[in-house]
Amino acid sequence: MLSFEAAGSGWKARGLAAALGLGLLAGCQAQPLYGSMSGASQSITVSEADSRVEQVVRNELVLGFGGEQQNGAYQLNLSVSAGLSGLLPGGLDNEFSAARTTVTVTYVLKSTSTGETVKSGSRFADAQLDLPSQNFAQERAKLEAEDRAARQVAALVRADIAAALAR
Repeated sequence: MLSFEAAGSGWKARGLAAALGLGLLAGCQAQPLYGSMSGASQSITVSEADSRVEQVVRNELVLGFGGEQQNGAYQLNLSVSAGLSGLLPGGLDNEFSAARTTVTVTYVLKSTSTGETVKSGSRFADAQLDLPSQNFAQERAKLEAEDRAARQVAALVRADIAAALAR
């Protein structure tokens, strides 16, 4: 026993803290975010993509929902658009200019069994990019910015759907 510890000091407080902690943890439960414990009751089928950016959004959603579902309990229909805006002129040599790409997703989540709309909405995400003077580098910068914005907007849609299915 150390000199600064008194015999029996603090055991009541530690016991009370442990009992309180166990009491709080007893109310917690872990469950899947996008489905029940059985796994099939809240599966989501995502519509096919019509463009490259829509394919990136679709892939992110399919992976986020646990993989490709053929006959899911819900059908998610997507409409994705991408646009480049806000071009700012470069310096004196026009070496770089700045821009913003915006990816917008409009979605409708329907129950497969009833056809009822569970959740619908629209989300968008922006990604900034620099456009160098070389044409190939400009195209790569645009594609990479579209991919970044598509991944961001897919995360927003996934969160919206998770909230709707949790109700």
